[in-house]
Amino acid sequence: MLDTIPVRVRILINHEHKRYRKRSRKPAPWFEPRKTGKLTYGVTDENVADLKQQVWEDSFKPDSPIRAEFLERKGLTDNMIASQYQVDKNFKWKFNTKRTGVIAIKLGMIPQWTKEGEKVMCTVLQVLDNHVIRYTPPEDFQKSQGFHPWFSKNVGSMVVGTLSCSPLLFSKRYNNLFLEAGVAPKRKLTRFLVSPECKLAPGTKLRACHFRVDDYVDVSAKTIGHAFQGVVKRWGFKGQSATHRGGKSWRRAGATGGGRSQAGTRRGKKMAGHMGMDWNTQKGLKILRMDNKYDVIYVKGVVPGPDHCYVRVMDTVLNHRRKGLMKNPPSCPTLLEDSAQKLPSEVLSSDLFDFRDDSISISAE
Repeated sequence: MLDTIPVRVRILINHEHKRYRKRSRKPAPWFEPRKTGKLTYGVTDENVADLKQQVWEDSFKPDSPIRAEFLERKGLTDNMIASQYQVDKNFKWKFNTKRTGVIAIKLGMIPQWTKEGEKVMCTVLQVLDNHVIRYTPPEDFQKSQGFHPWFSKNVGSMVVGTLSCSPLLFSKRYNNLFLEAGVAPKRKLTRFLVSPECKLAPGTKLRACHFRVDDYVDVSAKTIGHAFQGVVKRWGFKGQSATHRGGKSWRRAGATGGGRSQAGTRRGKKMAGHMGMDWNTQKGLKILRMDNKYDVIYVKGVVPGPDHCYVRVMDTVLNHRRKGLMKNPPSCPTLLEDSAQKLPSEVLSSDLFDFRDDSISISAE
């Protein structure tokens, strides 16, 4: 019989800093796209309208029988769920407190004018039908995420959805994600990292008044796609001579390798390739105007992405902008529906000029 020799194994984790940008458009190797066919359920055309109306009225409501059956199977009640998400009245805003964000739709850009007559370009964002779908506490969130050095251990995950749709458009597995929240299936879902004291119960509605005028927010979206482009358009290269050089080299990059010591093309070299369709974040955008009736937010500056695209709006992470929140903290975890109804229909920043006011006043003498 052979003698067993103990072997010690040490696993090393090497975080290598990459000098090139990793493309995010390539799907994961384990991802298998599947297309869901048309879900007819064997109904006739005459009964489609009645079926849709019945689904909207009875299937997805807080007191629907489908949700009641789901809670009974999980051993939960509405009172038990409400007790888990009670707001701490003694909570004090901290510098690293993270609230949830919202999903908005970019409508375009419109100019605004200050009281001094200066023109300011603003991006119009509309928050449509946002609801909290699920909340994961920090202890469960860390187990599902694994090892991430940039994630704090004291943050949870909150899933937010927007744009309610008919459940006939989705599969049964996807519709089951919204049973706990008691809302209709959403067309778009996203996740925000939140602090435990900023948790919200599933089914809570989020509106534009989640933020305030003169607050600073970060807006994330996918940039406009331009397909495969050359170095002149993609990176702003000057190009080469169009008259005193042989060959068609007017918009070419030129030499890509270095001298004797380099002897090759470095990683991260700016070359022709796919342009756009990458996640981009504009940080520190100021809210200048807000329409609480239609849930519209006017932010100063440009926002990535084309018109009518989904954007993520959240509290800014810039330290010099978050200092103002310590003196005047926002509503945490969010502004409740009863308080939101008492707000004026439209709120403007103190710097903007309200065109409903008189611009010039002449005294009668």
